Amino acid sequence: MLKIFWNMMIVIMLGFTLGFTLGSGGAYAHKDATGIVKTRMDGFKQSQQNFKDLIRAAHGNDYDTVRTLSVSLTEWGQQINQHFPAGSNQPPSEAADTIWSDASGFAKAIDDYINATQDITAAAIAADKPAIMAGIKSTSDSCTSCHNVYRVK
Repeated sequence: MLKIFWNMMIVIMLGFTLGFTLGSGGAYAHKDATGIVKTRMDGFKQSQQNFKDLIRAAHGNDYDTVRTLSVSLTEWGQQINQHFPAGSNQPPSEAADTIWSDASGFAKAIDDYINATQDITAAAIAADKPAIMAGIKSTSDSCTSCHNVYRVK
């Protein structure tokens, strides 16, 4: 009985170790990044945190915070393209070559993101929670769509 217990504990600990190792891969990628690659990775990481905070604020009906964070996301969107100069997809970059081979598509993806974040701002000013939630979904969809095409997995 004791042997079964210890075998189960080993399996559980292995599962935790493997899950932590695989789940933290993005953190390792950022560790080795330098220059413009690090700058943009840090910018995306900050925008991801701002988006999570915005969602929490929306659920809490904190429209001033939603507005502030959506403006910050819009400003990031307006800077994204300048963080992808030609030749800046060296490891540990997660940028796909399609960013440069389909520059107009990448620009449209950025515009979709900016428009979605601006919709959130307008909805926050109007204290229109259903519109905020729709803007959150549009923003999330724009991120997913962009990453599916322009990010190496």
